[in-house]
Amino acid sequence: MTESQFLQLMDEFHVAQVFKPDGGKIMLTVSNEGATETLTVSEFKNRALETLDELEDRKREAEENRFAVPLAGELPTGENRTLRVEYVKKDEQLTREEEAEKTRLLRSLDAAMARQRMVVGAMNYLQIHFKELQPRFAAREVPPEPGVVRADGVKVRWTKGIKSAALFCLKEGNKPANAGKSALDLCRDFLVTYTIAGEEEYTPEQLCRNMQQILLLDRVG
Repeated sequence: MTESQFLQLMDEFHVAQVFKPDGGKIMLTVSNEGATETLTVSEFKNRALETLDELEDRKREAEENRFAVPLAGELPTGENRTLRVEYVKKDEQLTREEEAEKTRLLRSLDAAMARQRMVVGAMNYLQIHFKELQPRFAAREVPPEPGVVRADGVKVRWTKGIKSAALFCLKEGNKPANAGKSALDLCRDFLVTYTIAGEEEYTPEQLCRNMQQILLLDRVG
């Protein structure tokens, strides 16, 4: 796997951040479909391995034709008695529709398994090459939504500057979910999640004043 292939996979897996707290494990922040979670590389890899095991079981069932409607029969049990039983079909007993469904199932499962193997391969690559990749991660950093705190309790570094942070808070204020919040509340929410690079002691009140200045300049303009 090349570095460019690895970084492309990080985008496909919706990995927004990769970091390693002092003395801690390599962590990933994954943002997908409005949900954000932070987990270790090992947890991310183990999740893929568990999914892979499940997919392998499903593939085995498809190969054995367990998805198809079984054949019914009767098994003699003595004294002119029989027991109704069901048999899994052999390949030659499948209908055309079931043959097509088997082909579709196997292709779909193979594709899903290949993707999980890519996850495992990418996590192995990350564990080996983390130090060399660190500068690339810093350049690609995409912060999560406000209110999302990393699992290690450390705030996310906001590297886009104070003005960008104020603009972000203004944008958040326009969302229906934040209709009841004041500008100061929005700034407090922001600084719960983020620490502004180079301005680690920046307060919600200072950020709120920046928001007000931007609004004032807009009105004057």
